[in-house]
Amino acid sequence: MNYAQLWTGSAGIDTTKPTHPFTHHEILGLVQPFTQRGYQVDLAASDRIARRLIFKPVTHEKSDRSGIDATEVLQLDNPRPGLHLITRTLTLPQGLSATLESQGDDPAVLLQRIQTVLPQQQFRTVEGTAVALSYRLVQPNARRAATDTVRRELIRGEAEIAGFTVVLRAAQVRSYPAEIDITPKAPGVALPEDLLAVIGWSWSTLRKNKSGFTGKLMVRGQEPERSGRVEAAFEKTVAHLERTLTRPPAAYYEKLRGARWTVTFRRAVPALFFGGLIAGAASLTMIDVPQDSIFNLLLMGAPPLLMFGAFGMRETPSLEIPPIPRRWKETWLPESEPEPTTTNLDAQTT
Repeated sequence: MNYAQLWTGSAGIDTTKPTHPFTHHEILGLVQPFTQRGYQVDLAASDRIARRLIFKPVTHEKSDRSGIDATEVLQLDNPRPGLHLITRTLTLPQGLSATLESQGDDPAVLLQRIQTVLPQQQFRTVEGTAVALSYRLVQPNARRAATDTVRRELIRGEAEIAGFTVVLRAAQVRSYPAEIDITPKAPGVALPEDLLAVIGWSWSTLRKNKSGFTGKLMVRGQEPERSGRVEAAFEKTVAHLERTLTRPPAAYYEKLRGARWTVTFRRAVPALFFGGLIAGAASLTMIDVPQDSIFNLLLMGAPPLLMFGAFGMRETPSLEIPPIPRRWKETWLPESEPEPTTTNLDAQTT
């Protein structure tokens, strides 16, 4: 593990550049543990210069040990002697895929670790929606024996919901939030900013990007508990989006009006806080504070402490006047007919 990994708290993959192309002798030695387990190398798909071997696809069926219908493809990267990375990619018939990766010095041990995670363990069904979960296998202590327990760290989650692709990207840096991308398949689709924030305080508002929308998910704690919490939060997100994006926007307006007002208050908190500080500072001009008072010392030290606290935060709070949560007039349903106008609903604001 390098210094960057120690700083970030990540057991990430070493991206060392390949030293030299694969030789025929090296390939024969590397594929031996794979061929013993029934895998066949695909030399046409492999890249000798990048020192990358691709193995022919293996089909899994729900009736066998894997417990799911999926196609498996293994990839072995060996950028330099003593460093190996195995990546397993599982793809469902509908196209949803999940990966599992493990890094170490012995490819036979890495393959054994990969195969201990059954394909069905990387997929969930939430509110009728298939969810793919990608993990990294991490050994808590590299000095321990290869048979010690290896933990799974979540690195990505993906789901397809009503014409939208929802992707969670777990934070690679300690104490930073995960990111949730919502990408519509149809261009020009609009979503309310508070779509994710209504779930709870750990979810942020949505921001528009080039391909769709991005929100953030803050989950406290460290591994291995953190991955479980992020996974549970992502499943909660998928369930919320499944209930919301498959129904007309009017239902979102009616059922979540209280939660939307709570989000409005949350967004206003930073502005209210700094506004209160300014008002408090102005009111102090009307009070005669003795020079030798401890209160006067606190007032003198408050500004630099506040600046230090603001710049020390992972994310600087946004000073804004949030909009009132009105009825969403756009539609996110694909090829849906315009909703009938209702005078009473249009006149209300929540």
